[in-house]
Amino acid sequence: MKLKGKIIAFFVPLLLVGLFLGGVSRAGEAGVTDDSILVGCSNSFSGPLVFPGTELVNYGLEIYFKHINDQGGINGRKIKTQYYDDAYSPQKAVANTIRLVEQDGVFAILASQGTSPVFATVKYLGEQKVPLLFPFQGVPFEGVAATDTALGGKYIFTAFTSYPMQTEIVLKWLVQKKKFKRIGMIYQDDKYGYSFRDPGKKFLGEMGLELTAAEPISRKAIDASAQVAKLKAANLDACLLVLTPGPGGMFLKDAHKVGWKETKLISSGPLTDEKFIILAGGVGEGVWGLSLWPDPVNSKIPGVVEYREILEKYAPGHVPNRFSLYGWFYAKLFSEAVRRTGKDLTRENLVKTLEGMKNWKSDIISPVSFSPTDHKTQEDGFMAEVEGGVFKPISGWLSIKDGKLKERRYKE
Repeated sequence: MKLKGKIIAFFVPLLLVGLFLGGVSRAGEAGVTDDSILVGCSNSFSGPLVFPGTELVNYGLEIYFKHINDQGGINGRKIKTQYYDDAYSPQKAVANTIRLVEQDGVFAILASQGTSPVFATVKYLGEQKVPLLFPFQGVPFEGVAATDTALGGKYIFTAFTSYPMQTEIVLKWLVQKKKFKRIGMIYQDDKYGYSFRDPGKKFLGEMGLELTAAEPISRKAIDASAQVAKLKAANLDACLLVLTPGPGGMFLKDAHKVGWKETKLISSGPLTDEKFIILAGGVGEGVWGLSLWPDPVNSKIPGVVEYREILEKYAPGHVPNRFSLYGWFYAKLFSEAVRRTGKDLTRENLVKTLEGMKNWKSDIISPVSFSPTDHKTQEDGFMAEVEGGVFKPISGWLSIKDGKLKERRYKE
């Protein structure tokens, strides 16, 4: 079922709603009945992250769950979903999450989005012992260890490579591989932006360099010309763009207007997607960025081919992109964990199953392994360059091992 701002997928019968109230179902666990599993999240179906939110839910999670349900579900249970729009607002995210847990009775929160909205819900979910699975954000959950039951760390499984690690990978690649020395940054003036800026200063300092210039910008800004002027004047070798797609596109346009060509611009986080380049109005050729996902349109990797085929089946003509691929991947990982857990599906058993997964191959990204002390899904990425409006690989898979940059071959 497509969702276009109407944030409910798969009708939940009133009988089940009544059972969910109070948090107990016929199977003895919230969100689980003999024939269904209810999951959901608060996400951005409006506001600055409307495109990522709509894509990862409507054309990622929903498409995969439709595919699974049409095959009979998992261990005799079909996946049902409930979503609410928070428009990237932490306050709305909290209200939505409480509603999901206490009124709808979801089994788990799956693929919520946005650093500030996600972090606003962590304490509550920890208190309720509700799994927070694969949120679309990369700020580390500092002080919340995977073994920490009291703070909810036991129930948190992160998604993609953390922002500090992304920063370390990019900076070490720029300095060690490309011999750049003067590096700057424009960053969103909030927790998201600081999670790149502060590690950036640290990692450059370890290499005997400094962040040559750093300019903050509000996520609601409608003009970046002042920041462009200051950064251009700094005579940079490279400038990292720590922005959401809308402001990122605006920055590229403003940079193009003043003829800023001597500095290599580096996209980060959600900017390394073709939507960002489209929003820039065709002036993004040559931009570099760290990509965590293969090219969703052209990759021949088996898992990506499967994603495209099933996307076309349930949403004919919809253009593949990294955000819907993200939702697809994590719906698939969640479903695999549910399958392995078996009929006795409880939150505790699901966590135990996830912690026992070793080298699970998705044929999309590197094999996934978890443990009781490690709940991170991904810790690598590859550098890509915009060519013909598409991000194309210009490095192998990059990761950090014992503080050193490692590279292995990228295979399509």
